[in-house]
Amino acid sequence: METVREVINSNALTQIFNIPASLQNRNVEVVITLAKNEKKTSTLGKSSRGRLNRYANPELMHMEKGTWAASVGEKYANS
Repeated sequence: METVREVINSNALTQIFNIPASLQNRNVEVVITLAKNEKKTSTLGKSSRGRLNRYANPELMHMEKGTWAASVGEKYANS
């Protein structure tokens, strides 16, 4: 993981952070690292049907019944 460190006068940070009185007008070290994700997004809770629902076309659903069997029959009819 990439980390950036720099020593800087704390007065330069007053617009960004609330600097405690004990650190005001002093050199401080600023360390910048990538934040850990607080909430992981997971699609494990949804079925494939739920994830693909937005692509469904209700007008074509009547054509789906028996489509797989017909397709397999065409492919393997002469085998």
